[in-house]
Amino acid sequence: SEEEEYKLVFELRREKVTAIRLGTPAPHLFIEFESGKMLFANGHHDKYECWQAGDGPGYTSHEWLIVATPGDGISTWAPDSFN
Repeated sequence: SEEEEYKLVFELRREKVTAIRLGTPAPHLFIEFESGKMLFANGHHDKYECWQAGDGPGYTSHEWLIVATPGDGISTWAPDSFN
């Protein structure tokens, strides 16, 4: 069920990440955890962003952001300064 799928994702939030990689040619996101579990996010769509990851809640000049863009691209944003 959808509830069980959410529960599986929520259980990963405290696990240690051991590896992160992007697929090719589409930027599928693979996140591996210490338990051996893996989280997969589809990285291909012709019209929409598939996933985004960052260290903040929104788009400000103080946050890092990486986005899987339409057509199998990747866009990144970095903080304006490293204070």
